[in-house]
Amino acid sequence: MSKKKSKRKTAKSTLPTEQIGKHAAEKRQRRKEKERARKRKSQLTTLLGFAGVVAVIAVIIITAGANSAPTVAQERLDLDPVRGNPDAPVTIIEYGAFACPSCRQLHQSGLIEQLLEQYDGQVKFVFRDFPVIVPQYDRMAAQLAQCALDQGNDAFWHFHDALYEQVNGGYGISQDDLIALGGQLGLDTAELRACAEENRHAQTVSYDEQRARRLGLRGTPSLFINDQPVYSFRLDTLQQLIDEALGT
Repeated sequence: MSKKKSKRKTAKSTLPTEQIGKHAAEKRQRRKEKERARKRKSQLTTLLGFAGVVAVIAVIIITAGANSAPTVAQERLDLDPVRGNPDAPVTIIEYGAFACPSCRQLHQSGLIEQLLEQYDGQVKFVFRDFPVIVPQYDRMAAQLAQCALDQGNDAFWHFHDALYEQVNGGYGISQDDLIALGGQLGLDTAELRACAEENRHAQTVSYDEQRARRLGLRGTPSLFINDQPVYSFRLDTLQQLIDEALGT
């Protein structure tokens, strides 16, 4: 008996040519989308890494700033240098700058001393910093004056008066010059230098400046008598305002 060999037929694709092309295009599109997603993920990782570096740098800068300007206790921030009776019922407050020629003129006029003498025990004078004339010098001088105040109320006023004797308004005067000036007045220059280099009173000076700005001040000198602004520095005007404050 003869056996017939069966022929196995090979299956042929029954998909139309255009459908095959469509599938191939879809595969290429999916590959492209995966590649774009991979690139986006890589870019996001890079951006997050960069943001992290920036955040670290910011923390370092903030920390360095905090270390360069130590925090000052509120009690010290509120400590004003005072001339006259600290318990006097009337307070004359000046917001001034050490490079201010009008402030210098006011202090050299002897007006404040005359009022303190006339109203002995009833009036006190307070100086607060408003470093707006030559800001870099004003702040440097103001911080050193606050450092002098750490050595005593009298030390502050000696230094304050000497600063206003600087004829050039602070131009060309260095920190070393001001520390040497303190030494001539009998202040501890080593302590002055340490105080200045550590920026111990940067916050103190800024605190005074902020108080001045909250009052809307723009220039120096600005005077107040018991928190009331003074618009004339004439002796008779100041006497009248003090008499009113005293109720006389």
